[in-house]
Amino acid sequence: MKIALGTAQFDKNYGVNRLNKKFNFIDKKNLVEFVKKNKITTIDTANAYKNAEKDLGKIGVRKFKIITKIPKLKNQKEINKQITLATIKSLKKLKLRKIYGLLIHNLGDLNGPNRSKYIDALKNLKKKNFTKKIGISLYDVNDLKKIIKFWVPDIIQVPYNILDRRLNNNSIMKIIKKNKIEIHIRSIFLQGLLTKKNNQKKFKKWKLLFNKWFFWCKKNDVEPFQAAYLFVKNNINIHKIIIGAENIKQIQKIINIKKKIKKFPNLNCKDKMLLNPSNWEIL
Repeated sequence: MKIALGTAQFDKNYGVNRLNKKFNFIDKKNLVEFVKKNKITTIDTANAYKNAEKDLGKIGVRKFKIITKIPKLKNQKEINKQITLATIKSLKKLKLRKIYGLLIHNLGDLNGPNRSKYIDALKNLKKKNFTKKIGISLYDVNDLKKIIKFWVPDIIQVPYNILDRRLNNNSIMKIIKKNKIEIHIRSIFLQGLLTKKNNQKKFKKWKLLFNKWFFWCKKNDVEPFQAAYLFVKNNINIHKIIIGAENIKQIQKIINIKKKIKKFPNLNCKDKMLLNPSNWEIL
């Protein structure tokens, strides 16, 4: 199955249309057990998601392919030591000896003068069997054009949705296919903005765009979450679709989608202020 369970929702502050503010440990345990029964074998997490790694370790995730991310470097000194210790710390929290994927969470760490040391540290962790694959989480897939000049990641995690179609670029896809890079997709619902109308003033600039989306969904008799998921699923180049959930019902709705859509509305947006949630704080 293409679906991977995302754990950003394990942090109560994630998402603009949050439903379950009290997402407790029992909820998380039940969710993980549910996805296991439904043959979802990959879980995406990160050191930055509050207690997500620790909670997953308590729940028990040995039978899953776990992908986690290295926190931002404290400084440019002893890079190998920082990365190694951060990885060991994550493994201890997860109660695992090895994970499927280890990703760089902060692109800025590769822009420093010691990026070769950073890459060497990752390769060393892979060589020592701490992780099967190494890669990077990006806000903009176009950054891959710069990265590929000095490093070929095994995995890239990038945003992709009905509004953000930067992945559908011939030059980007040529690089990905040539180097056999795994594509893991996140932000398919744009943190909930594509599933439910939001009246926050900071998104007013794109009100017309969202209105067109919700109108199209209504006209075509499809729930917005279904259409948003199917748009991404229809892309045959994608390996994993990371979907976060606050309860079993949410992920079950995705698993149960039977509807098929051949033609989607042309709503391509290029405004990074909307496409990159890290910019929303300054809107």
